[in-house]
Amino acid sequence: MPAAKTRGDCPPSLRERRKPAPALPPPTRSGSLLVRIAPEHTGLFRFLLEAYDHVAYFTVLENKTALLRVIFSPHRERETRQALQQMAQSLCFSVHEWP
Repeated sequence: MPAAKTRGDCPPSLRERRKPAPALPPPTRSGSLLVRIAPEHTGLFRFLLEAYDHVAYFTVLENKTALLRVIFSPHRERETRQALQQMAQSLCFSVHEWP
């Protein structure tokens, strides 16, 4: 009698597919944070933020003082805050709560 095959023994096309995680409810609004940064570092900030799998994006509220509004899905708030904490190790900026 042949031994039962384990999941690792089967070719990928014959493996049982995993069920996708249940969908999260659609958010009713985006999450936001304010970031103040030196104007000359706005490009580097964009580059670093994009490196975190586009967890958030930003828009410039004030050009001369480089006041930025960082916008993200409320479902990814924890990842966004962690990304900003890690970015703060390479770049000087301050994060404030959105009013």
